[in-house]
Amino acid sequence: MTDVFVSYKRGDAAKVRKLVAALRQVGLDTWWDEDIPPSAPWEATIETELARAKTVIVCWSPDAVASDNVRSEARVAREDGRLIQVFLRPCQPPLFFGEKQALDLSKWRGNADDAQVSKLAESVRKVAAGERVEGGERLKPHRRWFERRVHLALAVLIVLAGSMAGWWLLAPAKAQGPETVAVLPFRALNPADTNLVDAIWDDTRGAISKNPNLRVLGREAVTALAKQDLAPADYRKKVGADYLLDGSVQHVGEQVRMKLSLTRTNDGSEVWSDEIGGKLDDVFAFQQQVAREVEGRIRGRVAPGGGVKAQNIATTGEVYAIYAEARANIRKRDRDSGLAAIALLHKAVTLDPNYAPAWSSLGQVTGMPYGKRPDEGVDQQQARAVSYLQRALQLAPNLAHAHAALAMVQDFPPELEGELLKAVQLDPNDPEAWTWLGHFYSNQNRMKEALAAQTRAVDIEPLFYTARVNRIGALAALNDTRGIEEEIRRIAAAGDPLLLAKVQAMTAGALGHPGDQARLLLELRAAHPEEASYAELRLGDPLMQLGFVDEALVAWHVDPAVAADFRGIPPPPRVFKEYPRPVDLWLDGSSPASFGRSLPKHGRLNEYVGYYRAAFKGNDDVAKVFQNLPGRLVGIAPVLAADLRASGDSADADALLQNVQAFLLRQLRNGPAEPGLLADLAAVRAAQGRGDEAIGLLGRAVAGGWLPDRTYRATDLNDEPFYAALVNRPDFQAVRQRILARIADERRKVPLPLLAQAFPVKRQQVAA
Repeated sequence: MTDVFVSYKRGDAAKVRKLVAALRQVGLDTWWDEDIPPSAPWEATIETELARAKTVIVCWSPDAVASDNVRSEARVAREDGRLIQVFLRPCQPPLFFGEKQALDLSKWRGNADDAQVSKLAESVRKVAAGERVEGGERLKPHRRWFERRVHLALAVLIVLAGSMAGWWLLAPAKAQGPETVAVLPFRALNPADTNLVDAIWDDTRGAISKNPNLRVLGREAVTALAKQDLAPADYRKKVGADYLLDGSVQHVGEQVRMKLSLTRTNDGSEVWSDEIGGKLDDVFAFQQQVAREVEGRIRGRVAPGGGVKAQNIATTGEVYAIYAEARANIRKRDRDSGLAAIALLHKAVTLDPNYAPAWSSLGQVTGMPYGKRPDEGVDQQQARAVSYLQRALQLAPNLAHAHAALAMVQDFPPELEGELLKAVQLDPNDPEAWTWLGHFYSNQNRMKEALAAQTRAVDIEPLFYTARVNRIGALAALNDTRGIEEEIRRIAAAGDPLLLAKVQAMTAGALGHPGDQARLLLELRAAHPEEASYAELRLGDPLMQLGFVDEALVAWHVDPAVAADFRGIPPPPRVFKEYPRPVDLWLDGSSPASFGRSLPKHGRLNEYVGYYRAAFKGNDDVAKVFQNLPGRLVGIAPVLAADLRASGDSADADALLQNVQAFLLRQLRNGPAEPGLLADLAAVRAAQGRGDEAIGLLGRAVAGGWLPDRTYRATDLNDEPFYAALVNRPDFQAVRQRILARIADERRKVPLPLLAQAFPVKRQQVAA
């Protein structure tokens, strides 16, 4: 049973999403309709979840009051004594609901540590325990609740009895024999369809029997037993069946619908149910589709450990070999290997469309930078990656990797912390899941928690390059130089010189020395040609930062023609027409920031603002588009706000800066005053006209090792439109000169012969 079912109106989804995240963060198992898999029956799933929840939180708003569905769910909860009411917006609740107390969340802004959330969580726990609370109902001792409590007690006894088996549903998988499945004869709801249904049943049995982890009982034995109307436990006693698959088929016109359920015989509990349907244009093709769907779902649910790990879920030897090769490529963390992994995984899911681990890895690698197709925006790339991961979780709901990757491909939004925590609970020995959890905490600037997660990843896999680098990044953010030195010593002692070289290069970057980072990566590339793809993926940033624009573009595998963008030369207007959608310009990495600097300088301010107007109706649209890309918005907002203000639109400029300011201040409250955050806040303050604060923050950032990247931030601060009002101030110019001097020093560290060898381009000198 879940702790909470959340009832709401779709128009309130944005705030409800924050509420669900907050409830999960305080430890409540919370369900809402965005948890419904795409293929699941919508209404039936909602009815099931509403019935099984311990409490029901109804979120009232003017729209919710007018909703028949919300009122209906509220009535069910009130009758069962499970109702808790909250107000998302001021309104008059429906008749017979106004006499109950309700918590006012109309001014709540989404913080999980808010007192109102604590009060709500306390109400949930008390209502579930049968107490009367403010904002909730006292549980009524009527028969329906009594029966539910009896069932719960029986379930507890079953779980306690099964604990001697080692809590197999949550424990790591261990070797065991095949599970035995009895596929009961499917029932034809229309007698005229008996032969059709019998054929579907046979094909379903055949598909399942091909799985080496499953043993399917014979047709005659199951047919004979089915006539005896046995309980699930009797199948276990008589023929050793571990699971029963039962189904019914309805055929109407060209449509066929199947209702299916999978029951565990040792306790009689239903572990899965679903509906599958489609057109009957081709009887054989439809039967095979049904067989594949059922076989795939059984694989993920009855696999050892519930399909927690990839090796739990069976497939053909050919598909597993392809999958294993793809995973090896992903672990290399370079562009060429990643592209090879994508091709392999597409082949794997074509051969076996129900192999959940392949879908999960395809979602992961699709969400990485090289997974973006040339003709799609970053939001479309993200949606594609999410669809692959949702497919994996439909097939294997307990697949730990898919839960973790679901947060990773969406850039670790706060509301998906629960997915990461679920992943490490399901598979506590997965270093990648711990690494992504560490990334999540880093994105929130919760650096102590990030360090703990990355340390766990390193403990599990000491030679996992990504975890080592991320642990050093967390130590750098916490200004723990001694910890970094100790980490480097441990890596050196491990005796892997290639790992040590990679870590030393990335450590230089984390400590604010892009020249050393570029030098070490170039030396690595020269000594290990097989690591060229790895080095190039990481060389682009420091090279661009230091003014080696042409070489950086080659390292990034980007068209050399865009070098003009990074030199402050705007493209002709026709280039902007090549974006498929107006919003794609604003999702194109750092392009909006560089164009925001160059277009106004060339008399094209109105053109730049026009692109903004074409993509967004206002700041609310901007916030929605960048909801899962807050870092990009931080990089764009100061430039855009300065240009909007210059065009006479101070209102949108102020609203944009307010949103970004709130994000940055929250980050700074969460953890250390990391130099990059200080520099970003300095840009916001300058765009707001708060010059003294901007210069103070900028000075602190530079003292902490921050340097602009030449993409989102110009290396010469005089080029930034939001600093225009400060260029005549001596204190501003002093900070600017410190930046330029450091860039020049770092640039001299780059070995030009190695650079020319790696990237034989006609290098153009660019003033730092």
